[in-house]
Amino acid sequence: MKRLTLCLLLAVTLPLAADAPDEHEHEHDHAHHQHQHEHEGHDRHQDDDNDVEHAHHHDHSAHDHGGESVVDEMAPANSAVRYTCPMHPQIVRDEPGRCPICGMALVQRDGHDGDDLQISIATGVQQAMNVRTARVEHGRLWRRIDTVGRLQIDESTIHHLHPRVEGWIDDLAVNAVGDRVQAGQQLFTLYSPELVNVQDEYLRAVRSGREEMIRATRQRLEVLDVSDAVIDEIRQSGKPLLYLPWHARHDGYVTMLNIRHGMHVTPGMEMIAMADPSTVWLIADVFAGQVEWLAEGQRADVELKTRPGETLTGQIDFIYPEFDPTTRTARVRVVLDNHAEILRPGDWASVAIFAGPRDHLNYVPTEAIIRTGQSQRVVVRDDERRFSVREVHVGMESGEYTEIRHGLEAGEEVVVSGQFLIDSEANIRAGHDRMGGGHDH
Repeated sequence: MKRLTLCLLLAVTLPLAADAPDEHEHEHDHAHHQHQHEHEGHDRHQDDDNDVEHAHHHDHSAHDHGGESVVDEMAPANSAVRYTCPMHPQIVRDEPGRCPICGMALVQRDGHDGDDLQISIATGVQQAMNVRTARVEHGRLWRRIDTVGRLQIDESTIHHLHPRVEGWIDDLAVNAVGDRVQAGQQLFTLYSPELVNVQDEYLRAVRSGREEMIRATRQRLEVLDVSDAVIDEIRQSGKPLLYLPWHARHDGYVTMLNIRHGMHVTPGMEMIAMADPSTVWLIADVFAGQVEWLAEGQRADVELKTRPGETLTGQIDFIYPEFDPTTRTARVRVVLDNHAEILRPGDWASVAIFAGPRDHLNYVPTEAIIRTGQSQRVVVRDDERRFSVREVHVGMESGEYTEIRHGLEAGEEVVVSGQFLIDSEANIRAGHDRMGGGHDH
């Protein structure tokens, strides 16, 4: 019985033991097959990524090399090739690439020193714009200083009358400031006890015949400002004058009057001031940076505000050694002839000072220069239809002309009328070309 039971157990167990390895092997094979499938899927996915990346790279290569801007087509043939970002023009490279800020492809632009922008304009449009040109000249320019000045009295002709003794004014012949006087004309008479005493001493010396005393007493009268003509009159009359006359010694007009009839005066008091109008001074202000151009004797043309169109010519007589602390300007003095007495102190005038020439300069009309605050540009005419905007470096200005230090050559044509419209159009087109040089991402 026991043997029969054992045989049955073995019969059941052996087939199960034989099936177990097959199931395990099947699980192993299934896992291996699944792993291989995942590996193949990963390889296919990686290949797909590589294909996408390659395609993306190919698209960008086409993006980098596709299309040139209109500005490049208008640029001179001998200009250096540079590359810039359409969105960030401060990014400039010597080779193609991408903008480090936004990643856009750099576009080609003209990279020569002047950064000329060119534009073509039909002849009919030029006529409608009233385009006019002028040639770049080569030659001499004068250092011309344009400024303003004010006429004033020639101070070297001012004469002051001060009493040298105490006394009283009588017979005043001038009544107001501005009265005209002539040399030898009596201005007033002065009574002074001191002057009466000195006259008595002089007459006693004359009667004595002693030359030493005569000279001494006459000298005292001269020191007290008694004129030679009055002293001779005293000697001839033989008696002192109670009211001594004072006469004008120069032609002119009264600029100050501090006395009236019967007024008491003392030594040191200013009674009358007179000036000669035959010459006047023009005092002009010159900026500090132009003072070194100045020298005495230089020509100055003057046009009065009250006499427009009429030009007077004078010379610099003096350069004042100090600057005005408020305006930071220096003053120069020009002496003008005024024998016709058409110039009146207090009038304002426009002044052009010619401070010496400079030779071998290129220059253009000042109106041709476009000033932006940061640079100066001109519009150059390349041919009948084509114009270019060019940056220049300017020098000194001389009236209607301005020196060009760099950027233009003698003989070239620059636009002097309509240049602002051409400059604006060229810059607008250049901006559009830059924006059109890249694609949106």
